[in-house]
Amino acid sequence: MVIVTSHAVETTAPLRRQQRRSRFLFLLTIPICFSILSLLKQAPLDDSPDSTVIVPEKKDDAEHSESDSESCLRPRSNNRDAVVKSSLKLPIINLGMPKMGSTSLQSYLECGGYESVHWLCGGRYCGDCIEEAIQAGLPPFSSQDPKCKINNIDSYTQIDRGPENLVQVNYLHEIMAGVPSATFVLTFRNMTNWYMSMNNWQSIHSSEINMRQRFERADITGLPTGVGRNVSEFSHFYCEYVKRVREEVAKYPG
Repeated sequence: MVIVTSHAVETTAPLRRQQRRSRFLFLLTIPICFSILSLLKQAPLDDSPDSTVIVPEKKDDAEHSESDSESCLRPRSNNRDAVVKSSLKLPIINLGMPKMGSTSLQSYLECGGYESVHWLCGGRYCGDCIEEAIQAGLPPFSSQDPKCKINNIDSYTQIDRGPENLVQVNYLHEIMAGVPSATFVLTFRNMTNWYMSMNNWQSIHSSEINMRQRFERADITGLPTGVGRNVSEFSHFYCEYVKRVREEVAKYPG
């Protein structure tokens, strides 16, 4: 079996230890279309302390300021053994950013037979459906719009529609509180590579500006309009977001 590693991810899934508030990590790989079900459903679940499977990329300068054991720009390296664990609670929700491996994650889960959506939920953007549900006082994945095919899906590998509607950032608390038993995936990427990827990506619908410029123009929680002009500003933004995610996860130990 050949597995090509891509982006590392931090995945939260409920543990059976009442006093343990963190959750576990596993390595996202680009699938050569083998059965993920055999990995996810046959591997035994244990109650050992968390460790992780990580293939680190080259560190940015900003990453050197973080300790190896607790970085906000890399998955934790002390959470569970080097084996993919079973009993992932559905739905699986990716909280990562655009251009951080969501397409690979989508392919990975689809290959294993999971019903998965990637930014489009039926005839509408997933992010718009989620935002409308939250604003209407409903659970985030329970839209009443028949065009929003968002209910009872196994996995959501991209829930935003780009910088203009980063629901995972702007509504982080509401999403986690709405589905506290879900498995949340947080993808990580080398910050310089992420920045360059966004600079090189242009949508056919907004060809005049690239993804990085769209981030700069948008007003995002933790990244106000005009911020996002360099790697350092993006690193700070994502670092603070990772800290928020970890704080929210600790509220729902499962």
